[in-house]
Amino acid sequence: MGRKKLSFTTRFVLAFGVLLVVANILLGVVILRQSESAMKSLINKNMLDIVNTAAGFMDGDALGALTEDDVGGDQFNDALQKLAVFQSNVDIQFIYAVRQIDEDTFVFTVDPDPVEPAEFGEEIVVTEGIKQAGRGVAAVDDAPMADRWGNFYSAYCPVFDSQGKVAGIVGIDFAADWYNELVKSHTLAITVETILSVSIGGLVIFIIANGVRKRFKELNSGLIRLSSSMDHLMRQVGIISGGEEKVSQEPRDELEVLEEKIDTMQRDMTVYLDYLQKQAYTDSLTRVGSSTAYHELAQKLEDEIQQGSAAFSLIVFDVNSLKVINDELGHENGDKVIKGAAEVISGVFGADHTFRIGGDEFAVVKDQARGEDLEKVDAEISAFNKREKGSRVLLSVSKGLARFEPERDHSFKEVFARADRIMYEEKKNYYQTVGNRRA
Repeated sequence: MGRKKLSFTTRFVLAFGVLLVVANILLGVVILRQSESAMKSLINKNMLDIVNTAAGFMDGDALGALTEDDVGGDQFNDALQKLAVFQSNVDIQFIYAVRQIDEDTFVFTVDPDPVEPAEFGEEIVVTEGIKQAGRGVAAVDDAPMADRWGNFYSAYCPVFDSQGKVAGIVGIDFAADWYNELVKSHTLAITVETILSVSIGGLVIFIIANGVRKRFKELNSGLIRLSSSMDHLMRQVGIISGGEEKVSQEPRDELEVLEEKIDTMQRDMTVYLDYLQKQAYTDSLTRVGSSTAYHELAQKLEDEIQQGSAAFSLIVFDVNSLKVINDELGHENGDKVIKGAAEVISGVFGADHTFRIGGDEFAVVKDQARGEDLEKVDAEISAFNKREKGSRVLLSVSKGLARFEPERDHSFKEVFARADRIMYEEKKNYYQTVGNRRA
């Protein structure tokens, strides 16, 4: 008698098993890369939030006027103490202030490191991130840099003086090992899931090749455990799954059951990646667009400017008297003012067009914006303050509107600088009117 031929189901499942392994390997590579990219964006966002907050506490005029003779003096010690607070209370390696000498030269001015501080005027290793901060835009380095203190990922934020010029730059260093370990810890779960998925695919081939179709029930149990592990991961980060899966006890085709489990895992992984991306592009305090989302939009508009297809308006906002509120009433009330500003601005222009780009700075990017829109902002601020009647904190913002003009603007930076200049003029008039009062 001849050898018994494999059944159609067995041959089909065998071929499917091979394809499953290949597909899972490719899917795993894609998911791991996307997850790592999303996590890096989230970490970079947090780094920018910290350095923007630290820069917001610095006095630009005082920082820009520091000389080597001021080391040890009152103004120098004031800047030193402000930076030292962040170094002692935030999980960062180093924090410091630098000054730009020329296009490719930056030097230390204030370094609160108690062990081995940099000397005033000592050159710092120049990266693309610090150059971008020198041009007036906060940035995070894409790659670690090494100096005599170690190997770090760094974030930088410009500090502006009363004339709207970059008077200095606040920088923070995070240990490269810490950064890489944090990325690895958040991608480890997906790595494990991918390895398990590929391993199960290999197991499919093994058990089919040995003619043990009866063990498909064990394979399905493994997939249920894998799906439960994915549910557990999603619940840990606060994502609500689609509900408990009901498993039929009636006999069904093994391929049908296997397909259901794989579809469930892929859907859960997609939800998890969407969650990571949303976290990276949403400001955690105000729930408007984050600085990461703003910088990506700015780069998109920069490309459109170079292509000759750009058309947009930019409005820059800055909360007035925030430092006084923080100092006198505490940061809880300062956060209340920041959230109030976000509520008013996004209420007028929409949350999709509103971004928090610094500690107390916001930006709105729209196709068209008019002076009437700014009047609406003033009216909404008045309404907000009436609702908060009796509170010791009143909301006030300075603002500047600039429209992209093809005949004069050659970059997004020029439009931003014009809006920023108008905003600082309004802020100057505000302080001349109210002095150091909170409203």
